[in-house]
Amino acid sequence: MNRRQVVSAALLVSAALLCGAASAQDAFPSKPLRIIVPFGPGGAPDVFARVVADKLASILGKPLVVENRTGASSIIGTEVAVRSPADGYTLLVATPSTTILTASNRKLSFDPARDLQAVSMGVSMSPVLVTGANSALRDVKSVIAAAKAQPGKLVIASGGVGNSQHLAAEMLKQMAGIDMLHVPYQSTPAIVPALVSGEVDLTFADASSLPLIKAGKLRAIAVGSPTRSKAIPDVPTVAEAGLPGFNYQSWYGLMVPAGTPAPVVAQLNRAINQALADAEVQSKLLSAGLVATPGTSDAMATFMAEDARRWAKVIQTANIKFD
Repeated sequence: MNRRQVVSAALLVSAALLCGAASAQDAFPSKPLRIIVPFGPGGAPDVFARVVADKLASILGKPLVVENRTGASSIIGTEVAVRSPADGYTLLVATPSTTILTASNRKLSFDPARDLQAVSMGVSMSPVLVTGANSALRDVKSVIAAAKAQPGKLVIASGGVGNSQHLAAEMLKQMAGIDMLHVPYQSTPAIVPALVSGEVDLTFADASSLPLIKAGKLRAIAVGSPTRSKAIPDVPTVAEAGLPGFNYQSWYGLMVPAGTPAPVVAQLNRAINQALADAEVQSKLLSAGLVATPGTSDAMATFMAEDARRWAKVIQTANIKFD
């Protein structure tokens, strides 16, 4: 074989390898995918994952399995995703807890900002500052007045030290210049009976509180998001009720391990955006208090960086220790 023949053979082999790689990439997905939810079943992140997974399965032509990997304020589930192959077959439901992990400077074996890659924002939700139906607190001004009259007496609860509810409470205290007693509970659902009984005065609740609000068991004082919630449009925002600039908005999106091939990320982004544009999907999400917010991977990455900076400031000011 002469030199020209050797070169030609090498080029043919390279071309074949490239075509094979392209074909394998074009074939994505070729097996079932999974979505890791770093929280328990039944909560808003889980609802989001399951509604979207059902539609994604039909779009991608492969089953999507939703796995709840709970524990350690989302650390366990997040690490499962981080340690998974960067091939697009494992997605993680990212939440404010993801950016809080970045902002907290905790001693972790991974860095969410480095080891995860944004695919698409999924939904947004307006957390609601709620109190018991028999409480004397009726609006943001009365909360501030009561806290200033008796510093440290009002009790504001959260589902755990360092979670987004806790940090939102600290942000409220910092912006209003008030002192309230923070009490962490084992879980958010455990707070509801304490609110109803008056053992706890306040909490920032998620969409699961809407039925209780509508049933008159809880009173909605204000929503934390910059704009009013479509689910309870008569309830003002914390910002318009007396604290301009207050911004606590829950959100859920989907991420993959860093290093996932760009074409795979792009394909997943298109599929997720297509799922979120579906009228039936939007209706199911809205019934759970979730508003579909599709977008680009870059937009989600930018949003998460800003969210991490916001929480870092709250954490530093409140001197919250995680370890």
